[in-house]
Formats: sequence, C-alpha cells, structure tokens
Amino acid sequence: MACVAGKSGVLKADASAIAQLTSYTITENADTTECSHFDTGGWREFRTTMRSFDGSADFVWNRQDGDLVVGTEYALEVYPEGEGTGVWKISGSVIVTSIEITAETEGNVEGSVSFQGTGALVRAETV
Repeated sequence: MACVAGKSGVLKADASAIAQLTSYTITENADTTECSHFDTGGWREFRTTMRSFDGSADFVWNRQDGDLVVGTEYALEVYPEGEGTGVWKISGSVIVTSIEITAETEGNVEGSVSFQGTGALVRAETV
C-alpha cells in the first residue's frame, strides 16, 4: 500500500490555494433511520437517508487568507497528493461557517477556517 506525505496536500477555495496550509480535515457523514420490525430476529436494522460533509483547515496566516468570508459559498478543491494529472481530487461546494485567527508572543499568526458542505462531495482522479 502506498504512503502519501501530508505535506503535499493542496486546498483551494474558488481556485485560489489556501496559503501556508498546515492541516485539513474533511468529514463525510451519513444519517440513518431505523427500520427494525418483528421479522429482524431481534436485531436492529438501519437504512441510509441523507449524506453530508464538513471540514476545517489550519494555516499560517497571510493577508490573502483574509479573502475568505464567513457565510460565503465557495467551490472547494482538495488535492491530498498535490496538484497534477493522475492524482486524487476531492471537490464540492462549501459555506464558510467560521474563521479564527490566533497569535502568541513566540509563534506565528495562525488561522483556522471551518466549513459546511452543500450538495454532493465528489472524489475523482484528475486527467
């Protein structure tokens, strides 16, 4: 099984890379409903209803990162292996739900952005 270095990842909002990215998370969720009945032999049964995704990204703050605006919808693109042909691309529309900027005396100014997916999350190999 191949190993992919996290440092190669690229995350873009509306085709602009989030500068100095340090980490990101994308979480896919599936809601379920119980459909157990007398004939399930005492075992609960469930069916998938709705799916969704959300996530967050952490970065070393740069003035260009101020272009992200809470409540705004963006086209998200994530390239876990870095950009190029024949690499994995994860994409979908997201709404920015929060932006946090933090700083310490002996550290960098850092930022964090959280987002909620709207619609489908697509995974495909680039061509």
